[in-house]
Amino acid sequence: MNRNSPSEPQSGFTLVELLTVIAVTTILAALIIIAVGKAIETANTTKAATQIRQICLASQLYANEHSGHLPKVAADNVGLDDPQDYFFVTRNGVAELENTALAHYLESDAVAEAVLMAPSDDGLTEGGQEGRNFSYSFNFLINKGELAPGSSSPSGFEKALRTVNLSYIEKPEAKALVYEEELPNDSFCVWFIDRPTTRYGGESHVGFVDAHVELLPNEEIFGNSDLGDLVPANRQY
Repeated sequence: MNRNSPSEPQSGFTLVELLTVIAVTTILAALIIIAVGKAIETANTTKAATQIRQICLASQLYANEHSGHLPKVAADNVGLDDPQDYFFVTRNGVAELENTALAHYLESDAVAEAVLMAPSDDGLTEGGQEGRNFSYSFNFLINKGELAPGSSSPSGFEKALRTVNLSYIEKPEAKALVYEEELPNDSFCVWFIDRPTTRYGGESHVGFVDAHVELLPNEEIFGNSDLGDLVPANRQY
């Protein structure tokens, strides 16, 4: 007499189990992507701070060899004839590093060019065009420009004759030398005009005269005279 054999268990996933595995895998992948994104963001933030510190240290090295005076800050097409005394010069809004102070104290044009571009900066101009090659604005009050007749202070965009001396800066730990701006495509690199970057959630890196770097809220940077006025007005010129 034949007896029916008990049915063998079916192998493989049921549809519900398969959908569960897919859902869990998708969630894990999303979490990994978020974690990797945050890790990259953290790395870029750290690298940007390091780059600004390099700029600040280069300025101190220059000052040590120039009786305490910092390198000059250039407006567009200014300083092309004597770039060795400028952080860098700009020609039609594009930074040129050859023979500049930054290139000299950062060892080469290539190193200086890399340092001037923040890792999170896509290099686009405000109109979306490519070609911008620097991410930072300098404190234009570093410059001591030529005084116009009858004026007590320079326009700020004239050719700098010399720069402020570090010995005049009473609180170097509280005075901004350079910061990361949003779109330095306006041909200048000027603290009181250019907007701080939005690449770090409403904060920007600021490099101080003493070479330390902080990530500060943008509202504490833009137009803040306490941060930007390097020396008392009666000692500027």
